Amino acid sequence: MASGEGENVYNYEGVDPKDKKKAQKELHENPDQVRAHIASLRRWVTSAPHLTCPTDDAFLLRFLRTAKFDQSRAQQLVDNFCTVRKSPRGSPEWFEPLPLDSPIIEETLKLPMNIFLGYNDDGEGIIYSSMDNYDPDRINFNDLARFAYMNADTMMKPEKIQINGCRFIMNLKNANKKQTQAWENPRTAFKMMRNWQDAFPIRTKALVYWHEPAFFELMFRIIMPFMKEKLRKRLHRCGTDFSKLKKAIGPGAERLLPPEMGGQNRPMEELLAERYKMFKSAEAQAERAKLATITVDESKRLPTTKDYLKTYDDSADPSMGIAGTFTKLDVS
Repeated sequence: MASGEGENVYNYEGVDPKDKKKAQKELHENPDQVRAHIASLRRWVTSAPHLTCPTDDAFLLRFLRTAKFDQSRAQQLVDNFCTVRKSPRGSPEWFEPLPLDSPIIEETLKLPMNIFLGYNDDGEGIIYSSMDNYDPDRINFNDLARFAYMNADTMMKPEKIQINGCRFIMNLKNANKKQTQAWENPRTAFKMMRNWQDAFPIRTKALVYWHEPAFFELMFRIIMPFMKEKLRKRLHRCGTDFSKLKKAIGPGAERLLPPEMGGQNRPMEELLAERYKMFKSAEAQAERAKLATITVDESKRLPTTKDYLKTYDDSADPSMGIAGTFTKLDVS
């Protein structure tokens, strides 16, 4: 089943010629065949009795790009994207939107988490997060996850990000163990990594950790078994080395970092104000409303799709990552 069929026929309007060329080179995107690919994916979604989701060109294209125009992979991504939100097999508790006027939203929007800093010279989006001022006693992990996914739903919409991907920076300079305690639960770690790697149409070009404290090693040991080799190779642990951080961000790093981090961007206060405005914008609300139409009926699921989304019980024994097999990575 579908909603939005035939809307917003794709024509590359507003796409930078450099990004269009990169999409052809890196994503196997043939401009002459894009509409045919979208139509093929739309036919599959429409024929899936267990799914109801948007099928407009812009929505489906983001999955095709992430899948590098592999139809089978794109189908799985769309299915998983819907399943994690609406099925007990997923994590629907993290996709129940918080009311925009809720105190939790107001307080979380003041935190420097999931802040878009801009694009590096290679066109990759740079997303910055810090644990500064986060109090888990005031905002529990589930509500923080709900906010993060609401933010991510609008973050993956720009075509420049779809084509070039994102680099995610986590500044742990002032982090404490209580803030990261939820990640010590292997089931939580599994669901977070699964959702990001198998159910989101986004190209993760790097995970960059800066000022990681000693207690963070336990979290890495728990997460690593659930991280695919491709993502492991894109993990950068910079410690306190500013030059490593800049290298991990890519060309143009100093232009993107706020002055609080030794860069030339606008102050964090201004970046937070911009994020607040974008998060509550009419465009963001329209995107969330569109995604709210998604439904999944497991009783009608096709047998060919039953293994698309792995559950924690399907995964390999997570204790492997806790019993001493962890190897510290420093990929820079």
